[in-house]
Amino acid sequence: MHANRASFGILLALTSLSGSAAAGLADLQGTNPGDLPNGGYFSPAERCATCHKTSGNQPPQWREHMPVDTWAGTMMGNAARDPVFFAALTVANQDFPGMGTFCIRCHSPTAFVRGHATPPDGSGFDPIPAEGLIDTQGVGCDTCHRATTLADPQDPNFPYYLGNAQLLYEDDPSGTKRGPYADSSSPNHGSMQEPNLADSRFCGQCHQVTNPEIMLRDAQGVPTAIEFPLDTTYEEWAASDYANDAQQTSCIDCHMKRASGNLPVVNIFDPILRTDPRDHVIVGGNHWGIQAVMAAPANAEHVASNQQAFQLALTKTLESLQSAAAVTLVDAPAELSPGQPFTVRVRVENLTGHKFPTGYAESRRAWVAVALVDASGAERTLVGGYDEATGEIVEDPPTHVYKAVHGKWNAALEVGEAEEHLALHDMIISDTRIPPKGFVASETTLPTSEIDFSDGNGGYRHFDEVAFTLTAPADAAGMQTLSARVYYQSMTRHYIEFLRDQNVTDDRGMELEDIYRATGEAPPILVARAESPVDLGGSSGPGGGGAGGTGGEAGSGDTPVPPGSGDEGGCGCRAAGAEDAGPWAAATLTGLALLAASRRRRRH
Repeated sequence: MHANRASFGILLALTSLSGSAAAGLADLQGTNPGDLPNGGYFSPAERCATCHKTSGNQPPQWREHMPVDTWAGTMMGNAARDPVFFAALTVANQDFPGMGTFCIRCHSPTAFVRGHATPPDGSGFDPIPAEGLIDTQGVGCDTCHRATTLADPQDPNFPYYLGNAQLLYEDDPSGTKRGPYADSSSPNHGSMQEPNLADSRFCGQCHQVTNPEIMLRDAQGVPTAIEFPLDTTYEEWAASDYANDAQQTSCIDCHMKRASGNLPVVNIFDPILRTDPRDHVIVGGNHWGIQAVMAAPANAEHVASNQQAFQLALTKTLESLQSAAAVTLVDAPAELSPGQPFTVRVRVENLTGHKFPTGYAESRRAWVAVALVDASGAERTLVGGYDEATGEIVEDPPTHVYKAVHGKWNAALEVGEAEEHLALHDMIISDTRIPPKGFVASETTLPTSEIDFSDGNGGYRHFDEVAFTLTAPADAAGMQTLSARVYYQSMTRHYIEFLRDQNVTDDRGMELEDIYRATGEAPPILVARAESPVDLGGSSGPGGGGAGGTGGEAGSGDTPVPPGSGDEGGCGCRAAGAEDAGPWAAATLTGLALLAASRRRRRH
């Protein structure tokens, strides 16, 4: 075991013991409402933008690395404008009154410290002041650049309270900003160097989330002393090879890429030039979430004033997704007979430093598809098709789907049942997400048995291999292409309809459904693909790849081959060779027009 994993184990044990002993939201550490005078003296991002956003007389390409330009369109910068968050917030408060304050603690940490996370529905957020917003900017500039790292000043090895946004802030009327440079200065605020901003444990303060009120049950329904894990992204990374001190790839190595060259990070005259500064396009895989923020009527003014930032975030999210996984046709036939069965073996490799996919279980999934494409480009999906009419993955023949499913223990039936009320979850029903390289599982991150990721030596593979027995379409002919693909969705129709149907307090669920339909219903995004030519004999006429054929069963992947060229890729930093999802803007604009024109439904 790597030394850093041992440290992580100690940290996790400490936080778990603390949480289970206190067993409640009120006992979380960090800076709490009322701890600081004047709400903490936090600044709105608009004030930071006066110096840290590209001005009109500067090269437009600077918008791809300057801090505010690159942050403003991300889900981080819009975490408290997200219509999915607000719809889920309403349901969480219905299920567990007051739970919303805990949810807001992560989605707007400064709002929490300022005491504006109460009431728990977000109605306590401040109105729009002349100088700009603080609460609704979500994870804003001051969230990170005002945070301190002195959770235990007696032990420098434990500078954070990991998980649940237990962030620490000081009483500092001057609003001193912390950053990576030792020679920073500003007439508007104090400045100091804070190297720990680059530490992945800093990210782990929010990207490791448990429910302090509910303990995890084991597979037999017996409660453990472990708080229920809602999001284990940090733990997944910390228990992988990417956290190894000898070859560490940190969170920001992938999620805050470096620009190339000597560039400014301020727009003042004659600024200090920084070598390869990091951007603030802190994105992952939630491409549709950005579109949803853009489509929400309440965000119209903010979106209009940050169009380029949103477009940049969309582009960079696609790039992030398309470096997340690699797919290989391990075994594919060179010749086929129409109408006859054949076997194809596909390997999907996780290139990220956490599970693929990662984050909250609700709505996030990836899966394997195999298609046959004729010379004209017409294609039919043989396995892993997506039914646009239902919003579901076609189940016949079955494919491998990578996702986590949470739920509740049904005491009467003595079984765990999958459901979407995340504030009440106490069981991990399923977890078939692909582990990262070198993964060491814990009780909260253990893969379930539907897909076998075992490496045969007590560890886990960072890839899945599956054999499909399929049938060549009877009318297929000529040279065609077998295409193995990985698709990803950050939102499903099932979850949208759940939030709509379960919301009995306000209109947020119905408003979210309107946004979902106006933005194309979160279609699957192609993450990676691999292709191989196949000869079906004869000659293929136009449209020879038309209607779908039949398929067989997905295999267990129990005879893996060694990983290929993607084995040394890390933390999503290497392209997998897939094409992007294609243009979305036209469909989105059309949907927005329909959304604006539609009659708003209201509960009475």
